[in-house]
Amino acid sequence: METRPRRSLVLLLALGLACAHGGSSVPTGTRTIAQVDVVPEFLATWQEVRGAPRPDQVNRTREALLAQHPELFGPEVFGPGAALDRDLERLLVEMPRLEPKLRALSERMPGELERSARRFLDEFPELDWSGPAASSLSFSHFEAVWRTVGGRRTLILGLDAIAFYRGPYALVEPVIHHALATALLPAWKGPGPIPVWWALWEEAFPVAAVRTLDPGASDADLRLTEEGKDPATLAALARRVRGVLDSTREADRRASGGGSSGSRWLALRVGQHVLAGRSLHDAPKLSGTQLRSAIEAALVAVERPGS
Repeated sequence: METRPRRSLVLLLALGLACAHGGSSVPTGTRTIAQVDVVPEFLATWQEVRGAPRPDQVNRTREALLAQHPELFGPEVFGPGAALDRDLERLLVEMPRLEPKLRALSERMPGELERSARRFLDEFPELDWSGPAASSLSFSHFEAVWRTVGGRRTLILGLDAIAFYRGPYALVEPVIHHALATALLPAWKGPGPIPVWWALWEEAFPVAAVRTLDPGASDADLRLTEEGKDPATLAALARRVRGVLDSTREADRRASGGGSSGSRWLALRVGQHVLAGRSLHDAPKLSGTQLRSAIEAALVAVERPGS
């Protein structure tokens, strides 16, 4: 097969980039991150194989992705049970409809990522991270996740998932800010497995932070569904979660982190209550009994009508 020049884009978001572009609206900042973009090469390969039989499409696309950045498509990102060929085939089935959306999003993502990350990192100098951030494919498993890839803490964006679920011109700043806000929280230090109250905080702080940082973002931008915000539903969910706050069972953790249409709204309400009177810089420092008590008080408040 003919060898093409590698089209993966590796961008250094350098100091003073806005000044170098004169009248650019990109804010000047002092933080830099490295970007890795694998989607242009995927799209180029798709153009070459779109008329080929499906097995050939899968084989040649797999070869292109693994030739570029194999570390982004292996177990470090997708886990030990990942099946790349199966995921690729599902994506390729969707590509005739998804391609224009994915292409438009891919073209604007480097600038969007630069602007959004620069704004956040300048606002939160305590976040000790300089990249890389990878604009990649997630096969709809995620929009944004943190993984340790090659020994480096890496933010991986699933552009296919973002394009499919949000569209090519949707706000991506809330997605990036949510991911970066998640990184402000320390890891659970135990003892024992993660309890429900900590799992709820891991969801509550980022979504409440994005609501504060991006007030123009819609409920849909924050993945908040219309049916999930009914006060009576939230009150019942808060009561149920409060009853299992110290549980470490996976089923109980799911109830507070995605087990119902109201769980995202509950996380937002809890985050907002905990943040009341605290800054976004101070809240991630909460831990232990103080944080658990604040979360329980927030749940009690949500149980009350009109809270």
